[in-house]
Amino acid sequence: MPSSLRLYKQELTRCRDHFRQLNLQKERGYLMKLTTFSANVENIMPSISRSEHETLFQELLLQQIFTNFDQKCLTAGDLVKTRGAQEYLAKQDGPRIYCTYHLGSYRLLTSVLFRRGVDCILLVGNNMNRTQGDDMTEHIEALREKHGLTNVFRVVEAGHPSAGLTVLRELKAGRSLIVFVDGSPETAPEPGEEDKFLSVPLGSRRVLTRKGVGYLSHATGAPIIPVVSYRQPDLTNVLHCLDPIRPIRNSDRDMYCREAMTQLYKAFWPYLKRYPAQWEGWTFIHLFLEPELAKNTRFSGWPTRPTFNQDRYSLCDLEQAPILFDRRLYQTYEITEDLRDLLLNINSVDSVEGLVGKEMFGELMEMEVLR
Repeated sequence: MPSSLRLYKQELTRCRDHFRQLNLQKERGYLMKLTTFSANVENIMPSISRSEHETLFQELLLQQIFTNFDQKCLTAGDLVKTRGAQEYLAKQDGPRIYCTYHLGSYRLLTSVLFRRGVDCILLVGNNMNRTQGDDMTEHIEALREKHGLTNVFRVVEAGHPSAGLTVLRELKAGRSLIVFVDGSPETAPEPGEEDKFLSVPLGSRRVLTRKGVGYLSHATGAPIIPVVSYRQPDLTNVLHCLDPIRPIRNSDRDMYCREAMTQLYKAFWPYLKRYPAQWEGWTFIHLFLEPELAKNTRFSGWPTRPTFNQDRYSLCDLEQAPILFDRRLYQTYEITEDLRDLLLNINSVDSVEGLVGKEMFGELMEMEVLR
């Protein structure tokens, strides 16, 4: 009789075979999503060649299918391998703040902790709760019924006005918090929220991250437990529990928040480099990028034969309209078909300025569309 692990891997293999038969390039919005993904990878991890980006993007789409399957499979959590400081994944006295990332089958941490008797409070973005909250609750309730569990599970929306007080109260009651420190689209910075974020390094850029995790840890004394999820080539899921980050009593709260959040991203980086195709954050990290200062370039006159700046800009179609996408500033410009054709065939044009006019030519040069 096949084992649970063998049946699980057979099902994932079936999902992968079906996925590979799809023509993804015909899917609505595929090219724009790929372009944004590509820009994010290039900004944060420029060591990965642009020629590899589409393969990585398609692998990420497959990983998302695997992750959705794991949420519906009650035995998936029982098949997870644990690494590192595994003792922190078991029920103990006192609350903890489990900080994880959207890497691998990231929802399995909640399943594993609940299965092991830990009282769990899951902090998620509002949109994630609307689209995935019911599935997670159904998964937890099915585990409760199957194994006779009586521990607490509760979802708290990060965007709710009372979310901070609710989580603080739960931690002081001895329940543990699970939070995704790499954010989500609905938790990205908004104007006027500058005091809620810190700037930390991630690869070749700096990103803005909410400092609430550090505040909660310092205020309650609960240690931060970093946990990284990833999927091995043989399809086995792994939860790697890293050493805890503990607040120092009577220490400066802001300093602790900054150090804790920096450590969390520093701990994540080696796993992101090893499993870049498994990070869902590539689809939204641009919302958290700290803006780069504009470079002062000395004007030395326009070139006589300019070229299209493909390092900074990409051409794609959005709703059948040509779009110019700024890979640095993540802005899109709807352009005419004539301008698109010009940029694609610019090397065959004798005089770009003569074709588009002095004003348009100057604007394209100032925007660095041409160089």
